Amino acid sequence: MLKSRLWLFGLIALLGLTACTQKDTSVTMDASDTQVASSDVSAAAATSTQTLTSKDGKLSIVVDGGFVDVMDSAQDWIDQAQVNNLTLLQHDDGSNITLAVNNLGAIKIKADEYFKNLADSLKNNADISNTKVGIATENRMNYRFSHQQNGTLLNESCVALVGNNNLYSVCASSESASDAALAATLKTINVQNS
Repeated sequence: MLKSRLWLFGLIALLGLTACTQKDTSVTMDASDTQVASSDVSAAAATSTQTLTSKDGKLSIVVDGGFVDVMDSAQDWIDQAQVNNLTLLQHDDGSNITLAVNNLGAIKIKADEYFKNLADSLKNNADISNTKVGIATENRMNYRFSHQQNGTLLNESCVALVGNNNLYSVCASSESASDAALAATLKTINVQNS
């Protein structure tokens, strides 16, 4: 089993922590991601729609597929150092997509500054390839990249999200699914205001 990921959470967590806005409570893909993902979504139309909720109850994600909770075997999917922040870990065998949510805590800089720092770090990281960073909004930024994991190229599509004064990283990863399929998995993310 490929140990799927989320090594980038360390980078994300280091970039800064405590935030400001709680305004927008739903995150959707930008227009380019939506257009690219629409063809893969129609191929998955035969699967069921699910609403996945983080264990802290703060985030829910609406997805198509057959995702199952793999939190009890998190050490098989992610690095041990990332388990403490993990609030959702689901895998769909049919699409071979792993979906993970990390609550990285309160950020100490403004959201726009954090997103700029994250974008710069992603663009300047020599360990990743196929990097694409979306335009940041008031409370979120989409990005995608690929990296080598145990000799296999792993593709990741992520959303960095500020809500409830916390920073969340929501990522879909796979060594076989397309960028569009990964982005489609992150199409609808809802934040519960507290």
